[in-house]
Amino acid sequence: MGVSFVLHWYPPSTQTSSQAEEALQNHLTNIGASVKPQLPWRMDCEQFSALPNLTALSGRSFQVIHTSENESLSFAITEQMNVLVSERSFDTVLTKMSDCYQPNKLTRIEAKGKKYEIGDFAIKVGSVFLGTTFKCLVIEVEYKPSSYTKDTLPLLHEFLSIVCSNFVPIPENLNQITTPINTTFYQLSDTILQYKRVFDECRRVNPNLTMT
Repeated sequence: MGVSFVLHWYPPSTQTSSQAEEALQNHLTNIGASVKPQLPWRMDCEQFSALPNLTALSGRSFQVIHTSENESLSFAITEQMNVLVSERSFDTVLTKMSDCYQPNKLTRIEAKGKKYEIGDFAIKVGSVFLGTTFKCLVIEVEYKPSSYTKDTLPLLHEFLSIVCSNFVPIPENLNQITTPINTTFYQLSDTILQYKRVFDECRRVNPNLTMT
């Protein structure tokens, strides 16, 4: 796989979420990106918390992420930001842990949208929902030919400035993102952690947005 960078943003008050997403999608088409209608993408994240009567596990929790890009896998993320990758059958194991951990349905979050390609880059654009409530828009840009993070970040930053244009604010330096990215060889878990950062923020904030 290549190197990816994930960022999110909130539409201005003058736009609904659908209008903002459509404007960005039209911009991608105008710069030559081709949509992959047969390959929509989706990601969901659910939090599991220890039962309050279990003193030894008091306050413990972990999150499980699934993605349509890797349908056969489950990604469990610990409080220490370690990513445990397993087969999807791990979900069956979770049901057998119900006497220790329970899913918090109120914090279940989902991202879904469209995929685009332009040259050596793949782009995902979508909306993030907490339950049925729209939270933000998200974009992921991947440079497919390279897996070396440090060498690829400047190229990703330059491409993001073209892709995002005046639609989405981007960091001045991608090395300054909150979630540490592997500085040598990029891994799938790095992308998963970036989405977790977005999902965690969506659970904390409740901006005044309009959803259509």
